Amino acid sequence: MEIPQALYSALLSADEEYLIALCNKGTVNRAKKDLSAAQPEITHIEGQTVTLTVGDTVCTITAPLGSSTCTCPSSSMCRHRMSAILWMKEQVAQESAPPGETAVPSGGEPPREVAEEVSALLSAYPTQVLTRQLGQRRVSALVQRERSGEGAAIREGSTVTVELPWISATVRFICPLEHSSCTCHSRNFCTHKAEALLIWKLRHGVVTVDSLLAALHNDNGSILDRREICAAVQTALTDWMRTGLTRLPSSSMETAERLAGLCHTSALPDLERAIRRLHGELQSYFARSAAFRAEGLLHRMSAVWRLASALRTASEPEALRLAGTFRDEYQPIGNLHLYLLGLQGVNLAGGYAGTVYYFWETQRHRYYAYRDLRPKFYEGGRQPGSTETILWELPGTLRQARNCRLDLTGARVSGEGNLSATTQCRGTLLQKSPPGLVLPPSAVEEDFSPLLPRSRPGLGELDRLAILRPHWGELQEYDRVEQRFTLRLLDGTGRDVWLTVRYREGKQTVMEALEQLAGQWEKAPDLRPVFFGVLYREGGRLCLYPIECFTNWEGTP
Repeated sequence: MEIPQALYSALLSADEEYLIALCNKGTVNRAKKDLSAAQPEITHIEGQTVTLTVGDTVCTITAPLGSSTCTCPSSSMCRHRMSAILWMKEQVAQESAPPGETAVPSGGEPPREVAEEVSALLSAYPTQVLTRQLGQRRVSALVQRERSGEGAAIREGSTVTVELPWISATVRFICPLEHSSCTCHSRNFCTHKAEALLIWKLRHGVVTVDSLLAALHNDNGSILDRREICAAVQTALTDWMRTGLTRLPSSSMETAERLAGLCHTSALPDLERAIRRLHGELQSYFARSAAFRAEGLLHRMSAVWRLASALRTASEPEALRLAGTFRDEYQPIGNLHLYLLGLQGVNLAGGYAGTVYYFWETQRHRYYAYRDLRPKFYEGGRQPGSTETILWELPGTLRQARNCRLDLTGARVSGEGNLSATTQCRGTLLQKSPPGLVLPPSAVEEDFSPLLPRSRPGLGELDRLAILRPHWGELQEYDRVEQRFTLRLLDGTGRDVWLTVRYREGKQTVMEALEQLAGQWEKAPDLRPVFFGVLYREGGRLCLYPIECFTNWEGTP
């Protein structure tokens, strides 16, 4: 049997530890068991590859062994490829054994140069790439563990095995490095691999603690190349799609967080926002949230991929446009006469949480909003602590100004209608009034026929705000599977809008209040409550997400 020389050498040098690093111990043991029942058969040898049949599959074995392929659906090293490799190792070992001597077992000691080659690859890996990938906080924690003697356990041979007990991960480095494995099952160079490699460098004196800390101190968030960032984003998404949703490791959330951080330091705000929204979908998936939808996750992944692809290939002027801006551009608009109609707490998939305040402008007859949002990603994913906002030199908080008139002098507004908190603006708080005495009757929709065009997905939130006064409401049965409360609102001609609230953290009180309102409405049909919310479409229905509900719109006589 004429085995190609490169493959012959790879088979001889691959001990059991190396094979386990290509997949895992369970797959290797399963491959050994399969060999006891059926033997592979070589069907073709061409160039540097050998093709074998293994049961009902066809495997193509090549050097390096991790580049071998199989006709089965598995995208990683499967039991069929491992069976073929183990069988070929035995054949090569028998051929290489001197006459009269027993063949070297498949788990024999690899040549010394294999271990030296792995060490050389690890030493040459750029330290700066590792520190950027991990970030200052994680590198500092690594250094602290090394100084305290509570660091990783390292074993070296044909593979370099690094156990990270504080995150329950084991990394196995082999040659070539792209075939190294981690127990998180990521095919990319994950943060566990980066941390393990940096520890190895510290232990072997390739870098020192002092030089590492000095490099961190002097690295002022240097901007990586735009194309390099976008390529990393696309590589991560490709890895997730190959892995599949059911096998996606929880470390993908950490990968998304790291990529968002790189986008932030490299002035790619729109890509950062898209990745943080994707991170929110991943959090819902791993938390087994009832609100999670697989199509939503795929939509977020597609949006990130398209934007990364466009940024990667764009010219510099076009890339500046695609990158977006970190903050809204606020323009002076003069004086505004506002009425604080409602507010709601939000927890956005993009990584921000806080309160949004909605205003009606009494002269221009349009909506404005002030968004008091704070990033969750600096709080370890936790909801930021609640704060009461005092701005525009008002005598109290905005929450206390609900249903009050408010005059702003020197106001500044973004193109989307968001108010600026600039200190150049001055506010005067006026009397409190019921909304029905402030907003004109034309702002209240009692006929639902004009609402459909205002629910288009491409419209901004403020353009989809609506005030509805339905003729009647029909409470639907609570959906325990979707954990969804639904109230069907009907106008006088039977056109409907579906008021829908899904159960999420912090929304239980909203659902209880709406259930209580539905009961009151059923007993008193003349109640005629008014609903203020955001229009959207779902499954062919026109829906409203409620922000406020008023049972005394015009005020008590």
